[in-house]
Amino acid sequence: TQGNHSNTLIQYGGEFILKIYRKLDKKVNPDLELNRFLCRSVKFAHIPNYLGSILWEQEGDPIVMGMLQQVVENNGDAAGYMDDLLQNYYDRILSTAKEELELPSDLPSLTEAVPFEKLSAEEQVLLGLHGSERTKLLGQRTAEMHQALASDRQSEDFKPEAFSLHYQRSLYSSFQTLVRSTFDKLSKRKSTISEAQQSVAAEVLGKKSDLMNKLKRIYDKKFDVVKIRCHGDFHLGQVLFTGRDFIFIDFEGEPSRSISERKLKRSPLRDIAGMIRSFHYAAYGAILLNEQYNDDEVARILPWAEVWYKRMAGFFLKSYLENLDGTDFIPDDKKDLDVLLETFLMEKAVYELQWELDHRPDWVGVPLKGLKDLIE
Repeated sequence: TQGNHSNTLIQYGGEFILKIYRKLDKKVNPDLELNRFLCRSVKFAHIPNYLGSILWEQEGDPIVMGMLQQVVENNGDAAGYMDDLLQNYYDRILSTAKEELELPSDLPSLTEAVPFEKLSAEEQVLLGLHGSERTKLLGQRTAEMHQALASDRQSEDFKPEAFSLHYQRSLYSSFQTLVRSTFDKLSKRKSTISEAQQSVAAEVLGKKSDLMNKLKRIYDKKFDVVKIRCHGDFHLGQVLFTGRDFIFIDFEGEPSRSISERKLKRSPLRDIAGMIRSFHYAAYGAILLNEQYNDDEVARILPWAEVWYKRMAGFFLKSYLENLDGTDFIPDDKKDLDVLLETFLMEKAVYELQWELDHRPDWVGVPLKGLKDLIE
């Protein structure tokens, strides 16, 4: 038996896994809804096979109590896989003479990522071909998942819906609420975080107006895209690595949100932002939260964390965009794509900051660093 704060998992003979939900609602749990749709309606191969559910029948809609799936043999999650890549990456840097390594002078934006084969020989050795290829495969599988989720054009629960200026203004309104509550919390708790992070926190707090001005771009114009059903809580920990491919799990959405919120259609770029932020967490968490490095080693490898993050997240995003075929949920105009992606990255970083302040204050430096860089 395994579990987390939202469900309990019971495995039977290494073949089946039963997920018992702890947060119940009269609305159908999106985890059951999306798994059933992807398995049975569109035959999407990169999730565990859906076998059935436990429902509590009563007056009105039944309540979902649990879901049975087939166990997928795996080598752990993608977060563990990336941690291994990072350990090797940082070890290679530390074992190479300083004068033999030169930091890239200018890292492009994520939407202008440089292909692996066009990097310097030095960077190719540091990053490793195997990891870059796997990261591109993750981008491809993510594109296939979103296309599958957008494929039903008939049912009310799944058919895509167009953006509107009213919807875009409502997004900004929700951003305002999130930023206000998070920055208030950060201001009150600034003295409780480490001294090293207090100066970064002060910088971020001083850039609140800059952040809101950037977020306002969400309603400067109507974006010609649609909303679809999405994973909802997409990060490296929600992906199993089989040794050759990736399997997506846990379509429940963000546990802090209500079932109704989790079932809403959104831009799939929210999922993409979640995964990109997950690459950032991996790169910096492997240093900031790792006690095996001394101060000199941290000072040496910290600048290279940004290189790994930008390169790997860039490989992921480039592959994702290249594997979309005639979709209407990603804008054709690159400027629009940049605005939407940056907006959802900032929203995700603020959400992460609030979550870490509430649950893991020792980790607050990672979203603080990400948010500071995004604002700047």
